[in-house]
Amino acid sequence: MIALKRRVGTLAVMIAAAVGCGAPGPAAPDQGPSAMKAGVPATDFAARDIDGKTVKLSDYFGKQAVLLDFWSTFCEPCLAEMPHLRALYDKYRAQGFVVLAISMDGPETVADVPSFAKRNGMTFPVLLDEDSRIVSLYNPKKSAPLSVLIDKKGNVVRVHEGYNPGDETQIAEAVAKVLDPNAPAQ
Repeated sequence: MIALKRRVGTLAVMIAAAVGCGAPGPAAPDQGPSAMKAGVPATDFAARDIDGKTVKLSDYFGKQAVLLDFWSTFCEPCLAEMPHLRALYDKYRAQGFVVLAISMDGPETVADVPSFAKRNGMTFPVLLDEDSRIVSLYNPKKSAPLSVLIDKKGNVVRVHEGYNPGDETQIAEAVAKVLDPNAPAQ
């Protein structure tokens, strides 16, 4: 019986890793179920970060490319993706890149977000979407993880749902291209 429970648990983690923690089933590559699609201007928003400071998306326009990362503390694929996002942020932030990690945690778990961020080395801004306004704009199906890459002009250039090992390479290539559109493909 214990072996069966372990197999079921392992299968559940594998399924969650394959499709993410949000809506069931895979989405079309780089388009996801998001209300935001590549090629459209990003919708501005303001939210508090875990230190209580207000962060506005439009403050980055004209200065930095932004990767919005929708995640939650209970999402295993989100946790698996975090070290890659941290490495991407560390590699490219001096070139004008920032990750805004938007927590989708609800009232039951939102208090865990600051300690989770610290424990997992989230050195980039971590935002609390307490009224789900940002999620309603960018991720109405609440898929997790979901990443939205926005260029320095404020245009959405890539939307990607879920995380599987290897996705970090595609995200890194997209970020490098946004930061230097004339650079050769890696």
